[in-house]
Amino acid sequence: MRTIFRIARTELSELFYSPVAWLVLIIFPIQAGLDLTKFLQMLGRAQRMGQEFSEVTSQIFGGNYGFYAGVKNTLYLYIPLLTMGLISREIHSGSIKLLLSSPIKVIDIVLGKYLAIMGYGLILMLILGLFGLSAAYAISDIDYKIIISGGLSLYLLICAYAAIGLFMSSLTSYQVVAAISTLAILGVLNFVGGLFQGVDLIRDVTYFLSISGRTEQFINGLISTEDVIYFLLVIVLFLTLTGMRLQAGREVKPLQIKIMRYALLIAACCFLGYISSRPKLTGYLDMTATKSRTLNANSVALVKKMDKPLKITTYINLLDENFYMGKPESKSADEKFFMQYRRFVPELEMDYVYFYDTSKNGGLYKENPGKSDEEIARKVSEIQGVNFEDVLSPLQILKLVDLKPEENRLVRQLAYGNQKSFLRYFNDIVRYPNEQEITAAIKRIVEPDKIPTVSFLTGNGERSKDKEGDADYKTATGELTFRYSLINQGFNLDTVQLQKQDIPKSTSILVIADPTERFTQPDLDKIREYIAGGGNLLLAGEPGKAGILNPVMETLGLQIKADTINEKSRDFAPDFLLASFTEQAAEKYPKFKLFKSDNGVVSMPKATALSVNNVKDFTVTPLLVAKNKVPVALTLTRNLNGKEQRIMVTGDADFMSSAEFYRGRPVTKNFEFTTEVFSWFNYGEFPVSAYRPKSKDLITNDVNGLLLIRTFFFGILPISLLIAGASLLIYRKRR
Repeated sequence: MRTIFRIARTELSELFYSPVAWLVLIIFPIQAGLDLTKFLQMLGRAQRMGQEFSEVTSQIFGGNYGFYAGVKNTLYLYIPLLTMGLISREIHSGSIKLLLSSPIKVIDIVLGKYLAIMGYGLILMLILGLFGLSAAYAISDIDYKIIISGGLSLYLLICAYAAIGLFMSSLTSYQVVAAISTLAILGVLNFVGGLFQGVDLIRDVTYFLSISGRTEQFINGLISTEDVIYFLLVIVLFLTLTGMRLQAGREVKPLQIKIMRYALLIAACCFLGYISSRPKLTGYLDMTATKSRTLNANSVALVKKMDKPLKITTYINLLDENFYMGKPESKSADEKFFMQYRRFVPELEMDYVYFYDTSKNGGLYKENPGKSDEEIARKVSEIQGVNFEDVLSPLQILKLVDLKPEENRLVRQLAYGNQKSFLRYFNDIVRYPNEQEITAAIKRIVEPDKIPTVSFLTGNGERSKDKEGDADYKTATGELTFRYSLINQGFNLDTVQLQKQDIPKSTSILVIADPTERFTQPDLDKIREYIAGGGNLLLAGEPGKAGILNPVMETLGLQIKADTINEKSRDFAPDFLLASFTEQAAEKYPKFKLFKSDNGVVSMPKATALSVNNVKDFTVTPLLVAKNKVPVALTLTRNLNGKEQRIMVTGDADFMSSAEFYRGRPVTKNFEFTTEVFSWFNYGEFPVSAYRPKSKDLITNDVNGLLLIRTFFFGILPISLLIAGASLLIYRKRR
């Protein structure tokens, strides 16, 4: 060990007697500081303008475009300058022969020189640590663990780069050649992850070899044993190759033996890398303060109940507008979205099936007039590099699965035993399903007995769950492309026509929304029987419908008024009501308490008042009131048959209409309110809660903090390093 440290000390001193090492130390903090100050200033200004941010530390330091990502993208330019002369200098001067003929072991030479670069890397990490400390001056409650996690990844990356650079330096006597060769190798390893992603046989290999991609999880706050072992294997591989290269100068071996040694070394590293990448053998450490890189506790509890393999099949229609999200070169990135689930479900299997069938992609048909679906699909497959022989025709895909109800869109199907459920993509900015939607789909197949069925009454002119009109409910209930529709949050939807059938026993929630025709006595008897049996009910009325609804209301001891509530408003019509949450609702329901504290309102065009007359057995809680404190939404609860019966009555049926869900102004809580109401109706089973506590880190001092950071990293530190470097070089020259 003494020999190793002595060589390392000598190499480190030689490094600092070179202007290159000082130049890197001067440029590095300036370049990194530009990124940090840019992010601090951008988020700080947005925050002062009133925008709210969560996980500020992660946004500044993490992500694909954050501070650490910027540093990572430039490190491969610096390291070759530092490693180019480690051994090539010895080869050029001839001193390598003296070293190899001395009693010093080759392993000591290699480790000593490598240790010197590791020491220099620690100095770079010290500078990054100063950035973390300086950011704490501008960010309150900064998440130090993310900074540590990202810093660890960059140090491992430096060590891996240094090992590669050391090996390349051992191959030539010219330092420039060593630097260029190292830069080329690092460039290949940085960008190889994006090559041949459309070819399944090569995709996994190139993705595995990508060295820069191994830092992504670290930077975002998740440390995995797979990535740590990958870096260690790269380091060991290239240090061993360097040792074998130098050892070849001491001994003469047949070429076949040399090739066999190299082959065994590479095979051993690949084998260990493969073993370490197996999901069952991979360990994880979430370094974020809110554990945002780990599944929510509800999701973890659910997936731990799984005792059979989970298979996810993605069906990609070549004619769908979202085809690009499932094209072959997107598979590796696509599989990342299930990485958190793979941690707890190692047997997760993913498959991709390509097909073509009629779609709603009007633009594609407009650009290809007169062509059949097959002709367009052949054209798309040729352009996008999909083998058309692997693309299923409409008849072939129908034998596997009927995607007509899914409008032949890009969709996933989850299979668990004999249970299946669809998981959709959405027409919003994110497009991909989040944890809430994924866990809801999994819960449907793991616990099918808990799936709630929402039955909508039909036959008396009620609002429709299937129509796309402004007054109807398709957006809230069955819109495939809307993330928060009931069908995408785990609910089953059904309709009930009382004239032809009884209310099914499978009904979890019965919805009676603005009927326009009077109920017959047999129909009323069926509704009353459902209520008496403890069924949950949503009853939504409208002004002028008292004669139709009050026969049902009287069963509950309520009455709906006939007239429309009018309020004075500067910006809106008098009958456009912005109902506010009551104190009673805030006390009883936690989510409504949040809505009230946020001064949230629910828009209700043409609402009427509700009155409590002779309620028996039920506990009545007013939810929403007009400005004159008249209730327009009530809940009624009672314990019956071993469970709590839940009923909600509103004096407006537009609150969950498509028009109100897409309303831009004023800002309302309609869809959040609707989601919470249906969650309340089915006792919190669906939608699945993916709630996480909000992080506490905020930018509190961006103006003074930025000035201090800029003064130190753009002035004091570079000038100090310049003076120190110049002084040392002048001192050495005089000696």
